[in-house]
Amino acid sequence: MRFFINRQDISGDTVQLSSEDSAHISRVLRRREGDSLSLCDGEGMDYEACILEASPQGVKARITDRFPNRTEPRVQVTLYAGLSKGERFDLLIQKAVELGVFRIVPVLSRYCVVKLPEKEREKKLARMNKIALEASKQSLRGRVVQVGPVMDFAQAVEEMAQSPCPLLLYEKENKRSLSRLLEDNKQLSAFAVLTGPEGGFGQEEAALAMEKGLSSVSVGPRILRCETAPLAALCAIMYQTGNFDIGE
Repeated sequence: MRFFINRQDISGDTVQLSSEDSAHISRVLRRREGDSLSLCDGEGMDYEACILEASPQGVKARITDRFPNRTEPRVQVTLYAGLSKGERFDLLIQKAVELGVFRIVPVLSRYCVVKLPEKEREKKLARMNKIALEASKQSLRGRVVQVGPVMDFAQAVEEMAQSPCPLLLYEKENKRSLSRLLEDNKQLSAFAVLTGPEGGFGQEEAALAMEKGLSSVSVGPRILRCETAPLAALCAIMYQTGNFDIGE
């Protein structure tokens, strides 16, 4: 696991960890003076550090090495995902972060089972971003993936229209496959992907999305769950753009 720091917390070769991370490092991981830490500033630099002081109140470490981050994908994929119930969206956030998603936007569409009143959105988003933070740490990401803000369907497709390659994963699409489209666009550095909730998309929603310039694509003949389809799309994009390679 790595921990994210702010560059302003670095003084010379020493860095002070946040109170939350300090408690986790000392109480849960039971790290002590002399143990190593993997750190990242979220701005492109990774650090190796050695603990100088360790207590639940504060962990101070000495930076022993610093180098450019090597784990961030070269392609930016923004995922606009229909809000789903229970633990499905939590799982989606976690796995999408592991696979390299750039940003996640929860979308409220016609057939969303989950209804999210305005007054509950701030609390819900805070929880989602905590899941994204933990997944970013666990998967050694070079930045903390952000979730939100929640958008309705029309807002989402309006924003997606600005992407160089906006995609609609539509369960009723039977002519154009995602793999074929990616083969023709694998040189692009940014994609936007819209996936549906449990009930899929309404015909009028799909029509609006395509009217705004989104390309309707299929991820195969099988019906995928709402938490599976976006992960399949992310895998395909990362593979086609060479972001599953491990370097020279």
